[in-house]
Amino acid sequence: METMKKKDKRLRRMRILKVCILTLAVVVIYIFASIPFLSEYVFARGITRGIGWIMNRLTNYIPVSFYEWTAVLLIVCGITLFVFLIVLLCRKRFARAGLCLYRILLAVLCVALAFGVLYSPLYDRKGAMNALGLAEVSVTEENLYSAAEYYVERLNAASAELERDEDGNIVPTHTFAELSEILNEEFNRLDSDYFAGYEVRPKRVVLSVPMSYLGITGIYFPFYAEANVNVNIPVNELPTTMAHEMAHAKGVSRENEANIVSYVLCIRADDVYLNYSGLMRAVANLLNSLPSEKSRTLREKLAPEILREYGNGNEHYEKYEGVIDKVSSWFNNLFLKANGVPGGTKSYGETTSSLVALYEQLKNS
Repeated sequence: METMKKKDKRLRRMRILKVCILTLAVVVIYIFASIPFLSEYVFARGITRGIGWIMNRLTNYIPVSFYEWTAVLLIVCGITLFVFLIVLLCRKRFARAGLCLYRILLAVLCVALAFGVLYSPLYDRKGAMNALGLAEVSVTEENLYSAAEYYVERLNAASAELERDEDGNIVPTHTFAELSEILNEEFNRLDSDYFAGYEVRPKRVVLSVPMSYLGITGIYFPFYAEANVNVNIPVNELPTTMAHEMAHAKGVSRENEANIVSYVLCIRADDVYLNYSGLMRAVANLLNSLPSEKSRTLREKLAPEILREYGNGNEHYEKYEGVIDKVSSWFNNLFLKANGVPGGTKSYGETTSSLVALYEQLKNS
């Protein structure tokens, strides 16, 4: 009996030691990852990129979203584990329940450690402005209005070149695969030191409708180096959404920066469909940033078919709003803040100064 007690004590000490070692490893990785120099040159351009390249080679050419099936599996396993724990507790099998919780804790720590290597360091690296060839600008009401007016004029011109369906939405000029190829070519024109040079093939999410109820239009899953795109979105948003998720795969983690990368790629591209997608987002962003009177003035300059398409987009997303969407947004907001993004989900819209800088660049060229 005493020998059994000694074995149990030794086993408990070993478990505690494993938890402590893993916890320490997680803390050390996150501390190192938060140091800008290490974040940029050891992780973003070194370890993280190297592992990303390996994972990319393994998953890139298989046209299946491993992320969504992993998500389904985790949900099923989570529900099963919860029921299993309840049963064990009801039967007063506390030792086995404790062992189950211990294994779950180890799994969580391992995931946190992997995330600390594969993605977290990217939040503390240099901004993407220089890599995009954009200069820092001081935003004033005057240059903000000029930029918005410029984008409105370009949006009207792009709209005139595209066909529309019976609902008033533009007809895509490229397939999903063709968009991927075009965007990879656009990324190849950027700074290859800052952006990962390997090809990224975004994945169509089969469960896009459930994804819409979660308020998610796309997601990068670093554990597979996989850019996933919700295809149940307005067609004018597909190029920018795809470019946004590809930007994450290329080494940009902050949402506002992934947004501006996607806008810049689409607006500067030699393709009217990409132009239209980027300009739709740019105009919406800047009109929301202007005083109401000036915003109204520019809104009246937009072609009626563009205003109709904005309205169609709003109606589309309203169908999926609800409790699930709010809960998902709350967790996403918490996740972003935990990774050093003070604005949380508000950071998605923090692109105004970059759009003004892009306007200055395009105007001067």
